[in-house]
Parts: sequence; C-alpha cells; structure tokens
Amino acid sequence: MPKTTQNKKIQFQNMVTNLIDVDPSIVNQEEMLTSESPYREKYHIEPHSGILNDPNGFTYFNNEYHLFYQWTPLAFTKNPHIWHHGWYHMASRDLIHWRDLGPAIESDTNLDSHGTYSGSGLVVDNDLFLIYTGNTWNAKWQRVPYQVGANMTSIGEITKLGKPFISGHPMGYTSHFRDPKIWQSNGDYYAIFGIQRENLTGAAIIYQSKDLQNWQLKGEIKTKYNHFGYMWECPDYFEIDNKGVLLISPQGLKAENDKYQNIYQTGYFVGTKLNLDTLAFDHDDFQELDSGFDFYASQTTLAPDGRRILSAWLGISELHYPTEAYHYAGALVFPRELTLHNGKLIQNPVREISELRHEEQNINLDITSAHMISHGVAQEIKLNVDMKNTGRVNIYLCANNTNKKYTCLTLDRIEQQIILDRTHSGMTLNVENGNIRKRHLGIEESVQLDILIDRSSVEIFVNNGELVFTARIFPDEGQDNVFIEVVNGITKIVGKKWSL
Repeated sequence: MPKTTQNKKIQFQNMVTNLIDVDPSIVNQEEMLTSESPYREKYHIEPHSGILNDPNGFTYFNNEYHLFYQWTPLAFTKNPHIWHHGWYHMASRDLIHWRDLGPAIESDTNLDSHGTYSGSGLVVDNDLFLIYTGNTWNAKWQRVPYQVGANMTSIGEITKLGKPFISGHPMGYTSHFRDPKIWQSNGDYYAIFGIQRENLTGAAIIYQSKDLQNWQLKGEIKTKYNHFGYMWECPDYFEIDNKGVLLISPQGLKAENDKYQNIYQTGYFVGTKLNLDTLAFDHDDFQELDSGFDFYASQTTLAPDGRRILSAWLGISELHYPTEAYHYAGALVFPRELTLHNGKLIQNPVREISELRHEEQNINLDITSAHMISHGVAQEIKLNVDMKNTGRVNIYLCANNTNKKYTCLTLDRIEQQIILDRTHSGMTLNVENGNIRKRHLGIEESVQLDILIDRSSVEIFVNNGELVFTARIFPDEGQDNVFIEVVNGITKIVGKKWSL
C-alpha cells in the first residue's frame, strides 16, 4: 500500500533493495538511535528502526501465529540510494510473546520494485501461501500494480513466485488496485481487493481461482455505498455467527458530527453472507471500528479454536509522530478478539493477556472528589464505574503527580457521552488529526472499562468491547499515574489493576 512513499518520485535505478546489502554500520546506527527512544512500548510490536505500518499475512500456520508488517527500516536515513519497503516477520504461539524472524519479503524484483504492499496468507497443504501487491512505476511515472505471491515452508523459507497472478488493473478502474485478502470456500480460492473506480470512488472486487495460479475477475461486491470515499484499502471479508462481515479502510470520507474525524478511517459492514456467485451483499450501515485517533489497516485471522483475531496499525498514514526524532514510527495494536452482538463487532484484548499480568491489585473505592488508583508505565485496569449518583467522572490516564499533564477519559451521564481528550497528554502531535474524540454512550447505572496503558499508547475498551478508543500519546517521564475524579456526586469504583 502507498504510505510514506506514494507521492515521492524517487529514482530507483541505483537503489539498494535488500537490507543485507546495506552497510551494517548504517543499520546498527539506526537501530541504536531507535533503542534510545523514551517512548518505546513495553508489550506492543514496534520496529527496530524505520517505519512500521500495515499488518500483513496474519495466519495460524505450523502451530504458530505468523504476523508480518510493512516495514521501511531505513526510512529516516539521508542516503538517497537506500530505500527499502518490505515485510517483516514475527511469530508467536500465544499472541503475546513474539519471535523476531527478521525481514521476510523485500522489494527486489521488477514486480515489486517500488514497494511490497499489503497482502495476506493462507495455509495450503504444508506451506503458507502469501499473496501481495507489488508496486511499480514505469518510465512515464505511471503506477503499475502486480498481484504476486510467495510460498513459505514449515521451516520458514520464503520463495517468491516469479510470474504475476494479475498484471495491471482491470478495466473501469484506476491503478489503485491492491491489498488482496485470500480465503477458500467450497474448494475454490477467493481474494478480495481494494480498488478505485475510474470515477474516483472506492470499491472492493473479488477474484476467483481453482489452483492459486490462474485468477479470474468475478466482479465488484454489490454494496449500498457507491460514493463512499475515493479509495477502499485493506478489505477483509469473513463470517461470524452466520453473518457476513466486510472490513475496509476507506479514504476520503468527510467528517459527520462525531464520525469520521481521522484523516483516514477503518470500519465495517455487517450483513447476510456474501453471495459468491452474484457478489450481492445485503448489509447494514457502515460503522467505525475504532473511535480513537490512531487505528488503521486492520487484518484478521482465524485462531485454531475458532476465534476471529484482529491486528491493526496503531497509527495512520501521512501523520507524523515524536518517535521520528529517533528514526522510527508505528506500532501494532494489542491483538483483539472479535465477536458479533446485535449487528455490532465487539472487540476485546485476546484472553491470552492473562499471561502478561502480574502484581494484581484490587480496587474498591467510594470517591467524592479525586483519587489516585494506580501507577505504572505498562498496566491494565479493569473497572466498573457506578454512575447512579454523579453526572460526570473524569479518568486521568498517564498523569503526572500534580495532574497537570494527562490523557482524560470522561464519562458524562448528563450528555450521554464518552470523551477522550489528549490535549494535555505530553508531546504535541498531529494537530490536524485533532485531540478530542466523542461518542454517544447510553450511560445508565454503570460503565465497564478495560484500559491498556503502554509507554506511548492507550487502548480503551468500553462496556465489554462495545466501543473502543485507540490513541498514541507521548507523555513526559513521571507521567505514570491514574487518577479518578468525580464531578458533583459520588461514585463507587470496583475492579482490578495489573502491571504488564
């Protein structure tokens, strides 16, 4: 997918395309600088250097989860002849402890010379089949996408397939054609792609194959949204509880009240199962997947126990973060379990998070003003907040001792809103993306919260995952307290806190 490099006319003739060909001293220098960052996460996946963005190839294979991410490791070097955009490989048996398997796919052929863009994986026989978009530009600086593949063996050896499955783009569409997500149904293989129509609107199309080598265009998924942004990225179709779910990351949506406040959005449709013959998809309205500031390009996989697990980029394209001073940017969200309830995707941290928890503390307090409830740079806090006798509760996350710097989560029973405000969270960032997010929330007697705090991020799961806020924050040293403040009334707080 085109991220930081999409509008740069870089001359690639003399570029280094494999990390192994870069002077090791340059790589070491970049990684050393990154390691010195005060914002390094404790339990989220981050790059050793450079830019991390979309999760790719998320699959359970050979008794492990395999998760790749787009990676430009030397993005902040000033050497004009060093450029690299590929996939980096991580593996885990429990979604918590990840093995670092290094660079996996690099932009080193004429089919992906200008970027190894997003794609997915599927277990086929004894191998992991990978499919992705190779980005290229011709002599006239016109984009030419290729849909290409690779096979990974059970011992982790990856071999690119030399022949593209699809060259160029189908008629009626532009060259913004990318991000295949593959699955199998009734013996055939299907891949969904994001694409842009010639009238500059976004859509998703389906290709079909019987042998993974020869792919035929089935057509465009028939949705109710024919003029919904100018491009749909990272589409993902799956089924839960006999319902069809289509995830997309549409670009170009205009803000509507409290909706669509980010530069780019990620969300979903829920409906009847996609008809793979007619591509009819009868669905409900589009719903945003995350209500925070920094969430994009989600991808899911199926766990061996039947759970649908989601990963996503803890960031958004075209934004800049304070970590860039240390020559890196981007992280992945903590893996989430997806379920479906009343037409809404419910998200919660994967249950394996229990393996990270230690130093458990019980919380049982009656609060009438302000009270510190926990301390630590990496923690999880689960709370039930009694709202019967108060109109508003403020929860100050990552606050300093004087509570002058903080990220504030407000539960407002009068306005029936939940508000996340990072105006005073620390380092200023991405003013163009805003510092306040609001959502309507039917607050009656209580609100349940599950809050994940890491060194430079928060993920907030409201009412058992009905609503989620994800945000990057960059607090100063010493901003590691959590306060709860009651405005005009009294509240009872019951829950637990763990260090992670």
